[in-house]
Order: sequence, then structure tokens, then C-alpha cells
Amino acid sequence: METKFDFNDSSNDDLKKNASGLFRSINILLKRVFSFQSEVDKNMVVNSIKSDISMRGTTAWILVCSILIASVGLNADSTPVVIGAMLISPLMGPILGLGYSISTNDLQTFKSSVTNFLVMVVISVITAFIFFSVFPLREESSELLARTKPDIRDVLIAFFGGLALIIAKTKKENLSSAIFGVAIATALMPPLCTAGFGLAIQNIDYALGAMYLFSINSIYIIIATYSVLKFLRFPLVNYTNATNRKKINRFISFTSLLIMIPAIITFFSVMNESKFNSQGKDFISKELKGLSNYNYLKSVALYNYNQGDSEIVINNYGQKTISDDFIDVLNNKKMDYSALKDVKLIINQGSNNSNTFIKELRLRDSIELANKSNEVNKLNLEIEALKNLSKEKLIFEKISNEANLIYPDLKEFEIYEKLGTNFNSTSKDLVVRVKWDTLLNTLEKNKLNISLKRWLEFQFDNRSFILEN
Repeated sequence: METKFDFNDSSNDDLKKNASGLFRSINILLKRVFSFQSEVDKNMVVNSIKSDISMRGTTAWILVCSILIASVGLNADSTPVVIGAMLISPLMGPILGLGYSISTNDLQTFKSSVTNFLVMVVISVITAFIFFSVFPLREESSELLARTKPDIRDVLIAFFGGLALIIAKTKKENLSSAIFGVAIATALMPPLCTAGFGLAIQNIDYALGAMYLFSINSIYIIIATYSVLKFLRFPLVNYTNATNRKKINRFISFTSLLIMIPAIITFFSVMNESKFNSQGKDFISKELKGLSNYNYLKSVALYNYNQGDSEIVINNYGQKTISDDFIDVLNNKKMDYSALKDVKLIINQGSNNSNTFIKELRLRDSIELANKSNEVNKLNLEIEALKNLSKEKLIFEKISNEANLIYPDLKEFEIYEKLGTNFNSTSKDLVVRVKWDTLLNTLEKNKLNISLKRWLEFQFDNRSFILEN
């Protein structure tokens, strides 16, 4: 029996009505959940934003203190300390002021926001620079390095954080918890501290990377503020025609896209590095699994990512040698991994002619040992020279004291070595120079010289010397 449906039947009309009623109910529910226009107090929002713009007096000192706290936290690699600094920092004020003034064409507020924004940046960077210049511990912690290479994820965090911030600001009773959460998520404070750190250690790349992250955060918070206030139809303070409004919209769109480009490039680089590390570990885990020393090789494998020149290094020192045939198999298997096709596979082994690393270590140790040995020899020679000098001094004092007793007319007594040459050979002579009392005549001096010479020959054990007057 065939059943026929009449699509013009009244039951179909009822179905349509029910469906329409369901969609209206869902629409009403969604509006009730997500609509916030009715909760906006525009006068309160404007006053709140304008009151937070100024960077002077207590606000400036709070900024300095928060920068110092953040610098200590970054230096100590302490996330809780950095979060605490972000909670008390007044950095959001001028940035929200810029977003508000652009959306409402408030020129006076725009000028004030720009001035205070620049003051805020200068105070923050100089404070961090002074701290890291004076503080003796300046290690490159992970908290610092994390702020030097922003990517597209930072753009998304800044934009959605800015949306949350301005929406919380528009509520009749500000959602303080949401505002604090945005302060943590967008992290305006750490990049400025990192910029000061980069300048303190004279690493311009760190400083520029950190300032780029700060620019991303600031600009996308401004864009989010601008978008929300335009959506809520905040009134223009100064009239602007449609052409000027279009120019402003185009400028904002162009700026947002322009600052996003380097972040996208960095993101793809980070993504490629992550893919390289992931596939590299899979490659080692799967392809080396049959080897007896698999666990050792897996633990010592190094993954060095460098755009266009990446490598996987396995140091097989002291282990069973991996055959050349197996290495060829590994290089062929490597081609099955999209991120490893151009990656160099380097296997350093501890046998035959491949033990370059060990040889270099031994050569380095030999050079260090030779240098230490030379230093020891130099010190021994210096010690020996000091001993000889001390010994010669004692002998001289003994001889000079005895000569003074035996020869009362002796006024000066000097012993030294004299170098001479006839340009064919060099001679070294021991010279004794004396000076007698001027009252003695020449004959008496000659007699005394003969006597002194005989006495000195006995003292020097018949060593040849020259006696001079």
C-alpha cells in the first residue's frame, strides 16, 4: 500500500511554526547570554579610562616598583614574582586611552595618551636597564628568553586579552578579576624588563625582540578597544566625516596586518622546529629500536634545528660500532619523514678513524698539560733565581764584612759580573772594584791591592777575577 504525503497539509504549517519558535527561543537565549550593551554605562567607562591614563606621581612610582619586582622575578626565573609585578603595574591606562581616543576621535585624550604612553615606556626600560646594569647576577633565564621571539600566538593573546579587558571595563561595576587576568595574559611588563636587560648586556637582538612583543601587545589591545567601543557606538567627541573615518579604519587594518607579518613568520619557524623535534624523536625511536644499545643511543641523540641546516647527532662513543650499511639504511629511512629530508644524520663513533672527538679531547688535554708544565718550569726557574740571589747576597755580605775588618783603609767594595765581546766571542768576567782611603799614596795602595787580591783568590777558590780601583 503506497503512502502519499501532502506537503500543503496543515501539519506541515504547525511544524514550521514550531521550528520558528525554537529558533526564536535559541536566539533570545543567546542574546540573553552574550549581549552586554544594556550593562554599559558610557559615562562611567569614559571617566574610568581617562582617570587611568596619567603616568605621574604615585602612578609613576608604582610603575617603577612593579618594573623592579618584575626584573627580580625574571632574573630569578620566578613566574609567581613576575605575575605579582604584572598585577600591580599601571601599564594598561595609556593603552586603553589610545584605543578610546581613536574610536571617539578625542584629540585631547589622544595627545595625553601618547605622551603618557611614551613616558611609561621610557621609565620602564630605563628602570630595568639600571637594575640589570647594577645587579651582579645577569643570567639569561627562560623567563627572559621567552620574551625575545614573539609569534602569532602572542598576537591572538593580545587581541583576545584586549577584548576581555575593554568588555570588563564597560560593565557598570568593573570586573576586577577579569582585568587582573588580562594583565597577566597580555604580559606588558616582562617585555619592557627584557628590553632593559638586552640593553644592559648590550644584546640588541634581545632588546628589539622584547620591544616587538610589547608593540604587539599594545597595538592589539588598542585595536580590540577600538573595535568594542565602535560596536557599542560610543559618541564621537569631535566630528569627523565618513572619508576620515575610512582612512582611520584602513590605517588600523594596515598597521595590524603589518605588525602581524613577522609574528606569522616566527610562528612558522617555531612550528617547523617543533615538527623537526617531534619527527626526529620518532625517527630515532622507530629506526634504532632493533639495536642492542638502543636505549643509550636514544638518550644521547641531539636535535640541532637551524633553518636549512638542521642535523641529528648521535654520539656512539664507547659503544658497539654501527656499520656503514646500517647508516645508509638510516639515511634512506630518513626520507620517509617530511621534516627530516634535508636534515644531516651525523653518527660519531668511538673506533677506527671516526674517533675525532676523543682525539680532539686528548689533543686539548695535551696542550693544556704542556702549558701547565711550562708554567711550572718558569716558576721553578724564578724560585731558583731567587735562591741564587739570596745565596750570593749572603756570600757578598760575609766577604765585605771580613774585608772591612782586615783592611781598615778600604772605603768602598763592589763585586759584579761584566759581559764583553770582541765580536767573535762573548766573555763574562767577575769584577771586584775597590776604593782606598785618599790619604794613602800610590805605593801603599799597590801593596794593599796585592794583599787584597791574594786574599780574594783564597775566598773565590782561585776563580779568576779582575781587581779594579
